[in-house]
Amino acid sequence: MTSSAPQSAAPAFPPTAWSMVRLAVAEGLPGSDQALNELCRLYERPVVAFILRKGHAIEEAEDLKQAFFEHLLAKNAFVDASCLKVKLRAFLITKLQGFLIDRHRHDMARKRGAGQVARMADLSETQALLAEPVDETTPVVAFQRQWMETVVTNAMRQLRADYEQRGLAALFAALAPFITGKGDAKLAELSAELGRPEGTLKSDISRLRARCQQLIREQVAATLDDPTPEAVTAELRELMNPRC
Repeated sequence: MTSSAPQSAAPAFPPTAWSMVRLAVAEGLPGSDQALNELCRLYERPVVAFILRKGHAIEEAEDLKQAFFEHLLAKNAFVDASCLKVKLRAFLITKLQGFLIDRHRHDMARKRGAGQVARMADLSETQALLAEPVDETTPVVAFQRQWMETVVTNAMRQLRADYEQRGLAALFAALAPFITGKGDAKLAELSAELGRPEGTLKSDISRLRARCQQLIREQVAATLDDPTPEAVTAELRELMNPRC
């Protein structure tokens, strides 16, 4: 008898929700610095994408990202944010722009990477992803696109963990490509391979997609000051249609 797919859990925001972390930092609660650091690290790739689009070299972008987060923590910037109604994405990009301008004005940045071409063989997978494609995308749009990709990646990571905890890792691996409708395997073949009826697989895929959408909304909600359903929908709409 095969195991059934996990049912969708009730909506719940991650414990490191932006508003909760800011409040903890403002009140100096134990563990607030660690929670804040973890929350920021989840969204470090959009920061790197923005810095790269500003013309910095790969290695310098990584150094600037690290310096940026250290700057935020050292300056207690998040304590000031606790008094403002601002989403994490807007807060980070505003602070990042100011940080880079300040570095430029004081001539503290390292050698700029404009005009240098990095060999793809020398880049890690993450660096290669952020370095391509070379187009006219503005830093702000690159930041938003990478933010959305990070949201989806975090949701997929949690979704995979949910299935693995239920002993359904193989089922998740087989059905994950169907989340975006790009699954190559035919249901009949997959049914035979997994020993699972086609009708059951269709229900599995439907539940998987629904759970993925729910987790994406939870990830977005965790970055908002007031995560109402309307606010989450508006943020998703903005992320999927980035503007400079």
